[in-house]
Amino acid sequence: MKYEKLIKYVDTLESGARPKGGASEFSDESIPSLGAEHLNDDGGFKFDKIKYIPESFYNQMDSGLIKTNDILIVKDGATTGKISHVNKSFPFQKAAINEHVFLLRLNEEKAYPSFIFHYLKTETGQKEIMKDFRGATVGGISRRFMELVNVPVVSLQDQIRIADILSRTESLIAKRKESIRLLDDLVKSVFLDMFGDPVRNEKGWDTFKGDHYSALLTVGVVVKPASYYTENGVIALRSLNIKPNYIDLNNLVYFSEEASNGVLGKSVLHEGDVVVVRTGVTGTAAVIPKELDGVNCIDLIIVRPKKNILNPQYLAFLLNSDRGKTLVASREVGGIQKHFNIGAIKDIPFPLPPVELQNNFASVVEKVEATKVKYRESLSELEALYCSLSQRAFRGELNYNISNVVNN
Repeated sequence: MKYEKLIKYVDTLESGARPKGGASEFSDESIPSLGAEHLNDDGGFKFDKIKYIPESFYNQMDSGLIKTNDILIVKDGATTGKISHVNKSFPFQKAAINEHVFLLRLNEEKAYPSFIFHYLKTETGQKEIMKDFRGATVGGISRRFMELVNVPVVSLQDQIRIADILSRTESLIAKRKESIRLLDDLVKSVFLDMFGDPVRNEKGWDTFKGDHYSALLTVGVVVKPASYYTENGVIALRSLNIKPNYIDLNNLVYFSEEASNGVLGKSVLHEGDVVVVRTGVTGTAAVIPKELDGVNCIDLIIVRPKKNILNPQYLAFLLNSDRGKTLVASREVGGIQKHFNIGAIKDIPFPLPPVELQNNFASVVEKVEATKVKYRESLSELEALYCSLSQRAFRGELNYNISNVVNN
């Protein structure tokens, strides 16, 4: 496949600005101001913490005014090169970028913006952008990056076809993620309806501390000599594997069976144990499922509930709830690196409804989780399909009839 410099297809490359004092909270006559924090990892946008500039300032800006089909690129900082596309679903009629973002506007008679966006979002495209990266503490790229970036030479008609296939695959990925999110919201709603707010405890449940509801409350091994690790062996879960209410089996490490059964035996996990993050995203909790019975862990709080008092699913969802996080945050220690120690979880008086009611909630969780497992598998397949399609497309190997697969 042939390549040409990106600059050949560029009409304009602009950055934005903010008024003196910066952007501010919403007012009736104000315009959204997007920065690096508003570009997400999927090539879209996060609008939950938008800041605004006065419309009078927006009207005076001579660059950085967002239009449909613009490509936005983070120009400096930790997320340099992150990229998003302003498509027809962009919710604002008027919006601008701040000084930390580039706005790339293409000549649409020469290049299809969605095609260029999908290419620049690939690993190869990101490497091309970062050819211009410079600086140490707060590095970034300059306007010169568009003179360095190579893009595939593809007919405009084929660019449209490729972009359409990749966009539809991305749409399916987004829908699957939304389905998972809605299931999470459903369980949260059921939890609050059954048990109420765990901080206010307006339903008047009896409260108990850790020594009452746990048969075991300890911390997994912290000291980790290199000799304990093997390429294969017994899984050793770390904080990065613990997500709210589930175990992420990516980025695993392993202990030797000898070490796990011997000197590291105190941190072996069993079905129904609740593991809680001690350092990092403190308080994040998940239940060990049957298929992970016997794995080990590193620097996690282990709670083994007494079955006649506490259902593990109830404790995990309580800790992961917004109000549960408030309880955890009130007991954190440390400065930049926060810790949630075993003494803290022992000391928090958790409301404990009758275990029969907790078990009813766990039955709901079990049914929802079974559906989410299927959705996560489907999501993984779609993400793998997108990766394969994009790689083949930008090597000139994509059979356009593959769009039939996406349609189905």
